[in-house]
Amino acid sequence: MQGLANGDDDESNTGQQDSNAGRNHASKVNGGGKDNDGEGDDDDEDDELGDDYGDDDDDDDDDDDDGEDSSGADDDEEDDDEPKLKYHRLAGTLSETLKTDAVSTMAVSDRFLALGTHWGIIHILDLNGNDVKRFESHSATVNEISIDTNGEYVASASDDGKVVVNSLYGPEQVQFKNRRPMKAVSLEPDYSRKTTRQVVSGGTGEELLMSGKGWFGSRDIVLHSGEGPIYTVKWRGNYIAWANDAGVKVYDVVSSQKFAYIDRPPSSPRADLYRCNLCWKSDDTLFIGWADSVKVGVIKERTKMDINSGLPNHYVEIVCQFRTDFIVSGVAPLNDDVVLLAYIVDLDEQRNVDVLSDGSSQSHQQQANPPEIHIFDFNGELIANDVLSLFGFEHYRANDYRLEYLPSPNPADNTFYIVSPKEIVVAKPRDLDDHIEWLMGRARYEEALRAAEGTKAGGVGGSYQGRLKVSDVVEIGIKYLGSLMAEAKYELAASTLSKILGQDAKLWEQWIYQFDDANKLDCVRPYIPTKDPELSQSVYEMVLGHYLKTDHEVFLQLIKEWPGHVYNVKTVITALTPYLRTDPDSKTLLTAAVDLFYNAKRFDQALIHGLRLGTHGILDLVRPYNLFPTLQSNIPLLMSYDLRFAESKDAENNHTWKSSMGDSVTLLVENTDRIPVQTVVAQLENQPRFLHVYLDALFRKGSQESLQYHPRQISLYATYDPPRLLDFLRSSSSYKLQEAFDLCEARDLVPEMVFLLGKMGDNRKALALVIERLGDVQRAIEFAKEQNDDDLWEDLIRYSMDKPPFIIGLLENLGSFLDPVKVIKRIPSNLKIPGLRASLIKIMSDYSIQVSLREGCQKILVSDTVALQETHFRSQRRGLSFSGMFDYRYCQAH
Repeated sequence: MQGLANGDDDESNTGQQDSNAGRNHASKVNGGGKDNDGEGDDDDEDDELGDDYGDDDDDDDDDDDDGEDSSGADDDEEDDDEPKLKYHRLAGTLSETLKTDAVSTMAVSDRFLALGTHWGIIHILDLNGNDVKRFESHSATVNEISIDTNGEYVASASDDGKVVVNSLYGPEQVQFKNRRPMKAVSLEPDYSRKTTRQVVSGGTGEELLMSGKGWFGSRDIVLHSGEGPIYTVKWRGNYIAWANDAGVKVYDVVSSQKFAYIDRPPSSPRADLYRCNLCWKSDDTLFIGWADSVKVGVIKERTKMDINSGLPNHYVEIVCQFRTDFIVSGVAPLNDDVVLLAYIVDLDEQRNVDVLSDGSSQSHQQQANPPEIHIFDFNGELIANDVLSLFGFEHYRANDYRLEYLPSPNPADNTFYIVSPKEIVVAKPRDLDDHIEWLMGRARYEEALRAAEGTKAGGVGGSYQGRLKVSDVVEIGIKYLGSLMAEAKYELAASTLSKILGQDAKLWEQWIYQFDDANKLDCVRPYIPTKDPELSQSVYEMVLGHYLKTDHEVFLQLIKEWPGHVYNVKTVITALTPYLRTDPDSKTLLTAAVDLFYNAKRFDQALIHGLRLGTHGILDLVRPYNLFPTLQSNIPLLMSYDLRFAESKDAENNHTWKSSMGDSVTLLVENTDRIPVQTVVAQLENQPRFLHVYLDALFRKGSQESLQYHPRQISLYATYDPPRLLDFLRSSSSYKLQEAFDLCEARDLVPEMVFLLGKMGDNRKALALVIERLGDVQRAIEFAKEQNDDDLWEDLIRYSMDKPPFIIGLLENLGSFLDPVKVIKRIPSNLKIPGLRASLIKIMSDYSIQVSLREGCQKILVSDTVALQETHFRSQRRGLSFSGMFDYRYCQAH
């Protein structure tokens, strides 16, 4: 809400008037949970500030004077609204100073505090509350104090009618005497550096005076008069603001003109009942708190057109205004908010009061409520409020309290002084430490950790100023972890470990054991670090031991994921061995054993377990680490590495075996010098299928060392690889034909029997087996061709005459071995032969082709012969040339 407040030379009210609509943004404040009758609300259980600080008789000398009391904010433990300020009492010698006197006003600088008392004394205190100097300049109550910008002079105004300026570092003192009580005073900015040494003051004489040095002593200039007493005045930069019965006025020192008038809202209590509070936030921003009204004005320049029309150079724009339901005893800025010192009272009653009661009738009145600090935004919305339980608050009125503001370049160091007659409370914005402490006090560890994490990288905690040590962040995180564990949020706790514990190995170990105690290793397992930090071996061994008992799959996963150096491999192998004995075929355990033995550099055991498991590439260990001796005693295990399917039920049921040159067989065949054939055969005696594969590999390689085992291989081929037996019989000559025939006959292996009979010379019996047992005319013809025996051809024709398929086969496949006419003439005349015509046509066609080929070949032969003869004739007719001496007698002799 914004408005304009302007003034002219006759100071008629041209500013914007507050109306009842001005309460639209007013915040209803019940004094920190207290009703208007002063009774505390049951829902607010605040930590009172200074319940044990003293009493009205000043006899409690053993009060806590260390100034470290916590805030007087009666914070409800269940309230989620965090205070904006933190509080402590000003200690030092202040309590001794005020035992026989009471504070009436106060001013602050960045080096000291200046207190004015009802006895007219000015006390100069250091920032810790120790009395370092005093001025007894007045004989009555000191109403207002002003400190020079450089902290060298202190001005005071008193009911004795005097305005006194005292030098802190010398005997210099300047007095301005008036006939009426003086209520307000303010020193010129940079007073100590200026030659004019001007002081502005006012009081019940209804004049605002500017006093300063002149040619012939001091001189007074009346800046304003005639509108009632001057209640307060504040000089900042080029502007002087003061308050009288009409409202607040602003004067421009440069142009020497009043340019703004900010009136009091309608229905406000009488102007003299409650002190007007002014506070400059900056050179152009003024905060006003008067009775139940709050306004914030910003000084702005007018346009040249307005100035040329006769208006002042500046005007005040009201950027914030709202009404409260309490009396404002002080006002100050807090960043973009407004801090108010609130005096809780029934405003409806106060608006009809003409004169405030004095202390003599106080006992007949209701006791006062403790003062409160309220923080509002510029929309008039309440942000926070704290109840201050000050000593003797029951007997104080609104004008007995003051709020002094000490700005700082660092907003976190802005300081607020809550002044009461008997004590002073110092308030500062809460920093990051306070924010985190508040969150942790309410077990809101996650929020505390989030706020603290920003400080690890040198950041700040959101809207709170300050930094935390890394150790503090860890401490917060550990408490957060503890709360998660207590709430059984194990997954969330585990996922937060790395962020909180960082590279602290000891903390990691402690928390892993806590998860183990809670039987929740499954939650923390994925987050256990193996480097940065690397934990002690016992932690990793504990986790591995747990999963070796409970979950072999996870055990194997950890063996795969974790480097072997983070735990004692021998210890883990020792723990694994009993489980391997119990379940020797467990692929999971065998896989883990291979990795463990390899990491332990026990390559022989790694090889053995890898062979049992069938680990791909395990044989790559043999040559680099010379593990042939290990293989010599484990031939069956080695053979099973390639031939595991030999034990499948299908192989058992079908009694078939397909030979394969696998890695293990290849290794044995290529290294017969290191693993002798006799050693392998001896170990495979009871495993004939493996023996067959091994001997077959030797046979394929053409190893001479396998010749002695050829007789046995006939039986092995017949059992495990019958299709290859015939090839073996044809390729080998290291066996006895009769024994081989008897074996084949016993197994009814007809093709092999035919081959052996032919090799033994019994061709007719062999041909009979082909015709009668196999019924394969093609094989019969091939057999006859191989033997190239006319009698055998005759037997074949004779056997085929009553078998039409054989006749057709003979006609189609005889080729040049037999004259087709000879076969056709012997075909019985009444025999029906399907396909005979096609066969005959084919024979004739083949015969025609053969004739054509012969004729063509003959022509080519004749042509080639003629060409060769002509070449020979020409070469014979060619003459010979001779050179040199030639003896013709030699020719005659020959």
